[in-house]
Amino acid sequence: MNATLFNVVYNRKKRLLPDGTALVQVEAYLNMKKKYFSTNIYLQPDQWDIKRRKVKNHPNAMRLNKQVSDFVAELQTVELDRRNSGKAFTLDMLSEYLKGGYTHSFTVFMQNEIEADKISTPATITAHTSTLKTLKEYKGDILFDDITFDFLTNLERYLFNKGLHTNTVNKYFRHIRKFINLAINKELFEQNKYPFRKFKPKSETTKREYLTTEELKLLENVVLPPEQKHLQKTLDMFLFSCYTGLRFSDTSALAKDAIRVKDDGMYIELTMRKTTTQVSIPVYLLFKGKAIPILNKYIQEDRKYIFDDLTNQYVNRCLKDIAKIAGIGRKITFHTSRHTMATLMLGYGVPTEIIQNQLGHAKIQTTQIYSQVMNKTVINALQAAKFE
Repeated sequence: MNATLFNVVYNRKKRLLPDGTALVQVEAYLNMKKKYFSTNIYLQPDQWDIKRRKVKNHPNAMRLNKQVSDFVAELQTVELDRRNSGKAFTLDMLSEYLKGGYTHSFTVFMQNEIEADKISTPATITAHTSTLKTLKEYKGDILFDDITFDFLTNLERYLFNKGLHTNTVNKYFRHIRKFINLAINKELFEQNKYPFRKFKPKSETTKREYLTTEELKLLENVVLPPEQKHLQKTLDMFLFSCYTGLRFSDTSALAKDAIRVKDDGMYIELTMRKTTTQVSIPVYLLFKGKAIPILNKYIQEDRKYIFDDLTNQYVNRCLKDIAKIAGIGRKITFHTSRHTMATLMLGYGVPTEIIQNQLGHAKIQTTQIYSQVMNKTVINALQAAKFE
């Protein structure tokens, strides 16, 4: 087994900086590959001893030489730790270590990766952060070696005992698996110890709650009492989502410049916040353009966003009161509107692929869930029908 050779080099590129100095680096050589690591020490040519590879003629020569030797020893320790534990070692691990990515702690690794994530949506980063918080609540600092089949089984039991829904628990494990896979790719976790090979998180098919055509008409025609006029904006937002299929996050962040009026009619063109999927929604064609009067009602206000001053929690509380006033005897949330749009469009004969495009689903299987809902609805209706 080859060990890494470390050498201290000065002015590797043979080019001085404008102030007449050059960088001292540590060269690491392993298996025909080289990597260079900065010591952050800059010297003038006469301050470097080429033969002895040491600092000279410098007022802090002793301290700087110790700084270099300590840095080399630090890199050597990273390699020794890996080899002594029987794990593979590559020069890339030294780079990860210096960036703070090389660690024996899974929770530290996950924290670093979340902070360095510049690609995921804000919603995804928030979800990953929530999972990390839950992990820390369960066991504080979790090492890679801690993550076994037994660990995951005990964690699952802990989460269920907290009263979390099966699919919420499943979501946490999907996040954990994602970062374990990332750690494997960075050679921080051994692939032959992959715990998800045996551990399979439980999941349940959730019921997609949606409004029937009759219930939607009840909301369209509801008259709010004078003392509850504050519910009007929530009602408008909910109906708007029923007609467009936009999530709450996209509805509340809908900017005026996303509204485009073309020759054939009005469109909403935006990038969905949750999935970063780009959609173009022909508002004038959906549900006979019922979303347009709602847009016109609020777009005149002097603000960048159309519905940006209500929170999801507040809206869902208001929807309870609105449903009661309208005579809908069951719970509805804002997301019910998105399910309503998809299910009703299926009922009107719109192809699943078109609905997938309008909802911004990455996978057709997600949209097909609504087809299953429709099939069950049809079966239930036929079973209840009294045929003569």
